[in-house]
Parts: sequence; structure tokens; C-alpha cells
Amino acid sequence: MTNSDPYEIRQYEPADRDAFLDLFADVLGGRMGTDWFTWKYERNPYVNHVPILVAQRDDELVGARAFFPLRLAAGDDEFSAFQPCDSMVRPEHQRRGLFTRLTERAIDRYDDADLFFNFPNHRSLPGNLKLGWRVASERETYYRIQNPTAWLPQLEPVEPIVRSLASGYVSIRDRFADPTDAVELSRYDRVPSSLLATLASSETIPEFHVVRDETFYEWRFANPLWTYRTIVATRDGAPVAAVVYGRRDRTSGPTVARILDVLPLAAGTSSSPFPSRQATLAALLDAVLRETGDADVIAAPGSVVPRSVLRSRGFHSDQRAPLKWGTSPSTHVVRPAGTPPLDWTRSGAQLADGANWRLAFCEVDSG
Repeated sequence: MTNSDPYEIRQYEPADRDAFLDLFADVLGGRMGTDWFTWKYERNPYVNHVPILVAQRDDELVGARAFFPLRLAAGDDEFSAFQPCDSMVRPEHQRRGLFTRLTERAIDRYDDADLFFNFPNHRSLPGNLKLGWRVASERETYYRIQNPTAWLPQLEPVEPIVRSLASGYVSIRDRFADPTDAVELSRYDRVPSSLLATLASSETIPEFHVVRDETFYEWRFANPLWTYRTIVATRDGAPVAAVVYGRRDRTSGPTVARILDVLPLAAGTSSSPFPSRQATLAALLDAVLRETGDADVIAAPGSVVPRSVLRSRGFHSDQRAPLKWGTSPSTHVVRPAGTPPLDWTRSGAQLADGANWRLAFCEVDSG
């Protein structure tokens, strides 16, 4: 910071925590709390520091660029990845280049990482592209709307009728869905880290995906703002598939349940260990729907749950009418770490090709 430059860009310090939480509440909305901050930033197992850069003017924290570090894999190769998240600048300090300066400092700070990837909306996408990110794909989410009045408040005057119609629609779709596979289901009011890590290790996935080991499961699903449940499918006593779903009940807005992780990630083939993956996932999805009947909306990742299974159970894509008119889909963007010239390949695959990625929801910093 100089006389001509009133802003200091620096690494987060422990004394900044309360100011960061205040900034979050003022800019992004919602009071998150110290337990959330401890989980997300202080206990992240992939770094030995709090991965946040801040912008300060005088004694005030006016901006921040935070990161959600993860381990990725493609085949037998592993990579360190940083996901930008919780980026914020106070309105009165915007349009002064702070977002750019924070991001450029982060690129320098984490030049020993392998890559950055994240999911900006249409408002923040241009800033990412300007700083060297490329679009890998449009991120498709499927929604099953069980209470349209929560999604569209203008329907509240006719809520009983709308609820009845929505309930009838999804019930019909459920009744005519394809018969599910004959598997036994076990339910957990938590995330069984060891079991899921063992199931994940049974497959080798050539696409970029998050490393699903015990470290990941024990940390990722400790978010204190969410409640998680797991359903595991077994055949002949052996686990063959699993789904983790979560929900965050709010005092306002719709109650949303999210299908956060799905195993196996790889598509089943006649020669794979999971030849009937689609039928097994259908059985797991049916169980989730039975347990989340009171949720206003259920969201599922279109990239790892077969779209035919989702559509047959009343889910609709946010990339098609009518949901595309009322949602804000995000874009999957990526950038190799370091400074130009950049190598856009890892494990012989193009980072900026969405076909080379297998992502559920658990890779996203929220939820």
C-alpha cells in the first residue's frame, strides 16, 4: 500500500476472521459463523494455512478471494487443485480492480499447484475469462420441483392447487419409472467414510475427478450447516453403489435437498465391476425420493446420474425450458496454475474439455 494506492493485498491472518465473516454477511448475505469458517478453511486437509487473500484499506477489510483446495485424479495421476470461492468486494470499493489484483496475487501465491477450477455464474464469468480461465462446459443440474410455490412465490395464492398438481405429476412419473434393480439398501445418518472410500477405490476413472478417500469424506461432509445421509446398495452382502444426499433447512426460501455424491462414478459396461449401474442407481434414487418427500426441490448432478433415470422420475434440466428461464446455471471453468505460456493438458487430456471431467456436487465449495 502506497500513498497513490490505498489498498493492501495480503495473505489472510488469524485476526481477520471476524472481519471476513462480517464482509461475507454484508456482501454475500447470511451470517455463516465461526464453526463454518473453521470447517471450510482452518481444517481443510490439503493445505497447511487458511487459503484466503484479502484486500485492506486503512483498518477495514474491503475484499477477499478465498479458495477451496482439493485433490484431483485422472487415472493413476493425482493433482493439487484450488477452487476459487467466496469472492467479495464491498460495493463502494468495486470497479477499482480489486478482484483482478486478488486473483493475480493468488495465481502467484499458488504457482506450485496444478490447476484452478470453479463454477462462476454469468456475472462473474467474464472476470475469470479475462484472467486466463477457459470454459470446459456448461454445468447441467436437474431439478425435481415438488413445491412450485416455493420456487415461484407468485403462485402462493393458489398454493393448495399447485401443490396437488405437482404431487400428482411426480407420483405419476414415479409410478411409470423403469423397475429398479433388486438390491438391498442400508441407510446411514452420516457419511461412512471408510465404506465409501473403499467403494470408490474399486474403480479407475480416466476423467478428472476428486480423490474420494477417507480424508476427503471425513472433512468434506463435516459442514455444520448441512445434514447428510447416505444410502448404500449391496448385492450378495457386498456394497456395489452409494448415494450421499444433504439438505440445509432455511428460515426463508425453498428447502432444497441435493444429491451430493454418487458411487460408482464410472459408467457401467458389460465388462466393468458394475454392469447394472443404471438400475442400481435408480433404486438408490427412488430411496432418496421417498426420504425427501417434504423438500420443496431436489437437485441432482446431470453428469453422474443417468439422465434417463432422472427424467423418468420427474427431474428437469436447468438448460432447457422452462427451468432455464428461472434458474442461474453455472459454468465449469478451468485454468492451469502458473504464468503463461500455460500447459493445458494433464495426463494427456485437455483440461478445458468437459468430456474429460466427472463431477458430482461434492466438488463444489457449498453444500
